[in-house]
Amino acid sequence: MKRFLAPICLASLAAVFLGCPDTESNDSAASHSPPVVDRAEQYASDVAAFEAAVGKNEDLSPEQIHKIMEKIRNSPLFKNTFMGVSTLQNPTDFWILMEIMYEMKPDLIVEAGTFHGGSAGLWAIILEHMNPDGRVITIDIDDRRDKRAIAWPISNRKVDFLLGSSTDPEIVADVHRRAKGKRVMVILDSLHSKEHVADELKAYSPLIPVGGYIIVQDTESGPLQAIDEFLATNDSFVADRAKERYPDTNTGRGYLKRVRP
Repeated sequence: MKRFLAPICLASLAAVFLGCPDTESNDSAASHSPPVVDRAEQYASDVAAFEAAVGKNEDLSPEQIHKIMEKIRNSPLFKNTFMGVSTLQNPTDFWILMEIMYEMKPDLIVEAGTFHGGSAGLWAIILEHMNPDGRVITIDIDDRRDKRAIAWPISNRKVDFLLGSSTDPEIVADVHRRAKGKRVMVILDSLHSKEHVADELKAYSPLIPVGGYIIVQDTESGPLQAIDEFLATNDSFVADRAKERYPDTNTGRGYLKRVRP
């Protein structure tokens, strides 16, 4: 099987597996026997979830997809939380993002892919110490935000949630309006298909200043092809491979730095 989605943290897939925060206690959950799931049914369910997250099945067999989905279900990243809210960020990639934030001191961080809202709150807390006037825009097609993340004081002060697709012309126009005159950093972590990421790069790369970054997460799926095509036709950006100093990264070739206007 091809190496695919290795140390995964796809928010789209997480929505399938995690849904809303579980309010049932561990003791209560343990008292119920797990449901018996037909093998073919499980394979069909896994294929549907996989295709919803990455846009296509990458020519993998149902059995290969099932194995990938099992690996995802068992990933420790699905246990990561920030202040009690499920936050699917690879800790090593988060560290690099924090360093980039310090280098850029952006006025605005645009995050495509909100999920439960944990990462948006995390970016806002860090940004407040680097640029007290900075804000975060986070975008998702569904409002799955954890009520705790919505209630955080930092979310109320610093985070703006936009409901819709990150490539919808109205959303893109709204972000460009809010970003006017600001130093912008972009994090792409929504639908991980080649086509969607290509559209996001086209929509948001013009916002990035020289020396700034647009960061594409979960690049081992469709985004790699989108990145390669973007870089081949745009000499204003390079993949900053020096940022990949940790072997455990979800962002291979995804730290895209603007090096010229």
